[in-house]
Amino acid sequence: MELLEALLIFILAVIISSIINNRFTNIPTAFIQIGLGVGVFFLPIDLYFEFNSELFMIAVIAPLLFVEGTHVSRSNLLAYRKPILLMSMALVFTTVIGVGYFVHWIWPELPMPAAFAIAAILCPTDAVAVSAITRGKLLPKGSMSILEGESLLNDAAGIISFKIAVTALVTGAFSAVHAIEQFVISTIIGVLIGAIVGTIIVRIRIDLTANKGLKDNNTLTFIQLLTPFAVYFLAEHFHASGIIAVVVAGLIHGWERDRLIKAQTELQMNYHQIWSTLSYALNGFVFVVLGYLVPTVIIDIFQTEPDNLIFLITTTLLIALAIYICRFVWVYFWYKDFYYPKNIQSYLNDDTFETPPSRLRYAFIMTMCGIHGTISLSMALTLPYVITQGDAFLYRNDLLFIASLMVLLSLILAQVVLPLITPTAKTSSTKGMTYQSAKIFIVQQVIAHLKSESKVDSNADFRPVLNQYYGELLFLLNSEPNNKNTKELKRLEEIAHTVETETLERLIESDKATYQDINNYRNVVELSETHRNASFRDKAINYIKMFVIRLKAIKHFKSEDKETKMQEYANSFKDVQKIMRIVNHHVTLRMKEEQNSTNVLEVSLVINQYYNISRILKWQEQRRKQDDNHSHQVVSQESFTNHKLQALYMQRHYLDELIKHNKINNTVAGQIRENINYNEIVLAQKYKH
Repeated sequence: MELLEALLIFILAVIISSIINNRFTNIPTAFIQIGLGVGVFFLPIDLYFEFNSELFMIAVIAPLLFVEGTHVSRSNLLAYRKPILLMSMALVFTTVIGVGYFVHWIWPELPMPAAFAIAAILCPTDAVAVSAITRGKLLPKGSMSILEGESLLNDAAGIISFKIAVTALVTGAFSAVHAIEQFVISTIIGVLIGAIVGTIIVRIRIDLTANKGLKDNNTLTFIQLLTPFAVYFLAEHFHASGIIAVVVAGLIHGWERDRLIKAQTELQMNYHQIWSTLSYALNGFVFVVLGYLVPTVIIDIFQTEPDNLIFLITTTLLIALAIYICRFVWVYFWYKDFYYPKNIQSYLNDDTFETPPSRLRYAFIMTMCGIHGTISLSMALTLPYVITQGDAFLYRNDLLFIASLMVLLSLILAQVVLPLITPTAKTSSTKGMTYQSAKIFIVQQVIAHLKSESKVDSNADFRPVLNQYYGELLFLLNSEPNNKNTKELKRLEEIAHTVETETLERLIESDKATYQDINNYRNVVELSETHRNASFRDKAINYIKMFVIRLKAIKHFKSEDKETKMQEYANSFKDVQKIMRIVNHHVTLRMKEEQNSTNVLEVSLVINQYYNISRILKWQEQRRKQDDNHSHQVVSQESFTNHKLQALYMQRHYLDELIKHNKINNTVAGQIRENINYNEIVLAQKYKH
């Protein structure tokens, strides 16, 4: 129970970090999460959090690498295969060996395997962090593809190197020949297991959907969720690299996604949403845990070796310098294979031209992009507590401190340096319509189309669908408070509310509306979609307004006996209808007085809000009068669904028109298309049963 409490607090910190980052976009999310983790440590709460390295590997690292494998561009991975392999494999092993010996040289007391272990920890890079920090900046052509591929594959190479080093540290025996042999065998078997198991799982899912007719998306999604854990466990059982196996399985599932996305859109949307959420939670969880553990490490260092803190900071800076030098020299030497990769046709077909950066500048940019993040922290947290012959590993906190400081240092350097050495991406001179403005335009066009259709086909009842689109239009306008149309709408709504209040008060004073009538009127108003979609403030204001009006009518309520009240309740339906007609009449007249050539839409929306309430009463009356035979309802429901589908098709049509005339950019177009697709899926799910 204590562990669950700690996990919930960590996840809550991840959520809070996103809220803070949304307000302060210039601060990297990782910094915020680490800070919140430190804050959690100092909370006056006793948290139980015992770190388990094996559980951490399978529960955190395995799904993270699987997600990376599914989302990486396979075409770019193949196109830039040589520079990616040079960065993710060759550079990793060069760095582990070179920096490992360097660490042992400046720190002779540290066992050689531990020196190799810290070097392996600091090899993996985090392309997600690079992407976040360089957002809005122009990196050299192809560099992001190389960085993404490097981040995916060097995680595996770094973890394998780390596990070999830790094994030597724990057992006290190390053989270079045996280490190389172990690496090759574990890699090959890991690739085979990942490819075979990944393919089998994909085939099972395809067979279940295509041949067995399984349409349960929850089951299919759950199968994919279990995939990285099953692949990792099976690979480790056969003493292979579980990380390599998970990465390969992720690549295979990525190919499946690309191939089936058109045929199984809903399922792929489920996959994307669930994996995005899981990746977000796990990434944030690692940084929060780091922030929570760092104070413990620092306090322990102060208590056991206070004089060693300066040495550890100096050592970290020297290790960082060594890693950056290795990376810089490596990219500088292989420059032509990086910027001018062989066998890539995209350079021949690319319409954009970029002046090639100098060798020096390109190498410096790629060096600064070597940001360390989640995987490095994850490996550091798996350092053993006990080594040879049951002895405590005295340097664990020291290495964890170095790893943590190195991650922070790489993030800070990238945050400061990269914006200075990379140009700002050019923004289009014509930004185009926003999402809200584009949606407002599309919804307006759909409303106009449905109105014209209703005039052509008098037998078709488009009012239910029109009412929904009026409600959506109202919501969209209210989402843009500074919009001139929204301000005009608010002004007209206030006038209409005033007219409504005055009309109800006159009816009460002339004894044409009783307390029960006003109470029924309020109940009907609260059933409307307009009321349900209103803000808390607007609901509160309306409640107070109706409360005051009912107080004025309370005398009628008190003067009636029980029998009279029961009779009034039986006849209340017609009474409320009458009151509605009177209120609507006065509101409509007042709105017509306010109408001009610029606010026709806003006037129509206000009038529709009031007439919608009358429609609710009318539909309720019709339902009461219907017989036990529900054939009419079935037909009406079918007609309603068809009209909604027709409206969605029209939304696509008007969206294509906006794209055709360059009124919106690709981002907004994608968001609107996603919204239309989602609504269509929801509609299909709702009415297919």
